[in-house]
Amino acid sequence: MTVPEILQELEPYTGKFPMKALRAAIDQREAITPELLRVVEAIAANPTEYAERDDYMLPVFALYLLAQFREKRAFLAVVKMFSAPGETSHKLVGDTVTEGLKQIFASVYDGNPAHLHGLIENEEANEYVRDAAINSILVLEHTGQMPRTEVVEYFRSLFHGRLQRDHSSAWNSLVCAVADLPAPELLEEVRQAYGEGLIDETVADLEGVERDLAAPDSRRREQHTLITDAIGEMESWACFHPEDSRPQRSPAVEVPVLPPSSTPVSYETPKPLVRGLKIGRNDPCPCGSGKKFKKCCGK
Repeated sequence: MTVPEILQELEPYTGKFPMKALRAAIDQREAITPELLRVVEAIAANPTEYAERDDYMLPVFALYLLAQFREKRAFLAVVKMFSAPGETSHKLVGDTVTEGLKQIFASVYDGNPAHLHGLIENEEANEYVRDAAINSILVLEHTGQMPRTEVVEYFRSLFHGRLQRDHSSAWNSLVCAVADLPAPELLEEVRQAYGEGLIDETVADLEGVERDLAAPDSRRREQHTLITDAIGEMESWACFHPEDSRPQRSPAVEVPVLPPSSTPVSYETPKPLVRGLKIGRNDPCPCGSGKKFKKCCGK
């Protein structure tokens, strides 16, 4: 397949996983990377317009491929792409926002945390995008791209003024990240945040966070990984198996379900345009959704 043919195949949602096109994209990494970068940069320049294209799958495939390629040139555009307010990010990439975005951020990270910090502190950004940005820092630490001391000091700075001291989901994400790191040296900051009513205790109760800081669960660290296999990440998604009632994937993973496709179009390079009493934050939600409790009924 030629690069234009690959991109044409990856553009629309057809209900089938485009295995051949993705394999060809990986085989032609050097040739296709500039085109994938142009796709992401064009969307970053005008995310709202692209979000209106309900059957447009190319952003999702581009992000996962660039993540597998460790394409640092994509980082700034990816951050800008997800800085749009409201539901724009979800319209662009579905549940990738809540399940894969932290890994995408960390996989294309260019070594400069300023843009990631800006997204975390951006009160206009989508709450789930900010959560993904905070958790991407855990991935960066776990994969050796960011020293633990730097992570702890940045989290400390969020407690001490870089996050506005009004209740928001960003505070929930922050205390969960402190527990998952874990960073027991920030316990007093965590307690003060709870004391000021900044944390929703149905998402994470103080007792549970204190318990996690005292006896961290090493299994959570296993979730802080980079994207190494784009095909492996995506091929079992429910949207590619509409005949199945549930995708064949770990019950703790929610997969994007995108709307039905319209007729495929030819490719053109885009133009610039309560935490429960016995339920942990990271446990599967008892409602059976497959999501973590903190991202489902625990909200």
